[in-house]
Amino acid sequence: MSSDLTVGILQADFSGTPLENAEKAVSLIKRGYREADLVVLPEYSMLNPLAVKDPSKVYEYSETLATGRYVSYFVRLAKELETFLLIHVVERTDTPPYSLNTSALISPQGEVVPVYSKMHLFDAYGFRESDFFRPGRGPGRVLNVNGVKIGVAICFDIRFPELFRTYAYKGVEVITVQAAWVKGPLKEHVLDNLATARAHENGIYIVLVDHVGEMFVGRSGVFNPMGYKELDLGASELYVEYTLNIENVRGAREIVPVLKYARERWIIELLEK
Repeated sequence: MSSDLTVGILQADFSGTPLENAEKAVSLIKRGYREADLVVLPEYSMLNPLAVKDPSKVYEYSETLATGRYVSYFVRLAKELETFLLIHVVERTDTPPYSLNTSALISPQGEVVPVYSKMHLFDAYGFRESDFFRPGRGPGRVLNVNGVKIGVAICFDIRFPELFRTYAYKGVEVITVQAAWVKGPLKEHVLDNLATARAHENGIYIVLVDHVGEMFVGRSGVFNPMGYKELDLGASELYVEYTLNIENVRGAREIVPVLKYARERWIIELLEK
């Protein structure tokens, strides 16, 4: 276990086209980047389908990870900064008008690795994400950045604790949540409460990276394994770097040994069949 991990959190309003959004993201990151081991962008930072509304139009904007123009911006940026980037992509499928809601990791060498496609689609509060996307088929791959094991979840996933517990059983120490959390009465408090619970019940860091703007609440931040919010970005556009002390994961799991005494290990066996 590494002793620390520095994450770069980009909270911004991405309401343009994919290439406009890529240019904005690159500019904000380059302006604030110092030493992050991993830079994370929010869900819908490529394109906001809830604003576009037309599934066929969203599909027209979708890209493959290997050849997409949007992705190419971040390949160049990862090489320039010599760091890992976790981006969000509306990934093209061969079943139009449906895409995949996908997280992809870009290495400092420019390698693009699909990590996770969102399993739990946002069919709630009057929205139907399933009009645009096919659901992913299972938990994402476990990443290793600077010796730290990282899992990935996307937005609505945070309401499903079994995904986070599965990652915890796999030895994950940090889970990034790329979000586009839609505004509504007290929704920012709901988001905080869910992230706090997922962090504490697994003795894990939650790094929440949210979209902001007219539709979304912002409130990105870092939730400690003991269940409190160490960092809150409010509702402004900004890029912030923050260092996680990974020793806090070990300490929390010794003080509150929920993983040791939990009875749900059959979930892993069920998912792997």
